[in-house]
Amino acid sequence: MDQAVAEQLVKSAALEAVQLFEKSQKKCSRTKVFHNAKKLMENYNRIHQGMIEGISELSYLDDRSSSQKSSEEDIYINSILKSKLRSIVMIAHLDKCMKLLKEEQIRKNAPEKFEAFKLYYLDNVTQEEIAEILHSTDRTIRRWVSEATEILSVYLFGADAIVLE
Repeated sequence: MDQAVAEQLVKSAALEAVQLFEKSQKKCSRTKVFHNAKKLMENYNRIHQGMIEGISELSYLDDRSSSQKSSEEDIYINSILKSKLRSIVMIAHLDKCMKLLKEEQIRKNAPEKFEAFKLYYLDNVTQEEIAEILHSTDRTIRRWVSEATEILSVYLFGADAIVLE
């Protein structure tokens, strides 16, 4: 085999390897986005409850008469406040995206898909119970919830949720 043919084969193999790697990275990214949307929904009620019931103001965190706090305490308090702020923003974003999801399912004449999604994630109803409520099968409910979660991930994360093949 001559040198030029060997170099062409190596280049072709390297190009194919890079393309396969990029494709797997995109798929991994999409899987991560779906997983993140699912985790957010699974923890929606906890985040919401923590946001509402958690201590939110500096005055609640420290009743001491001393107005000077150590630097370590400031960092800790600021961390709590930033976390609460991120939770507030995320819950507001989730609420808006769920509203868009609901509207989309109504436009598609499939409000039961959103209802299954809502019952499963927000009301903590099992798939079997949802199947009874919506007169369907638990396999269908699982598919509906998965489809709705995928749509929600696009609303939540935009283009990052879409893999261009």
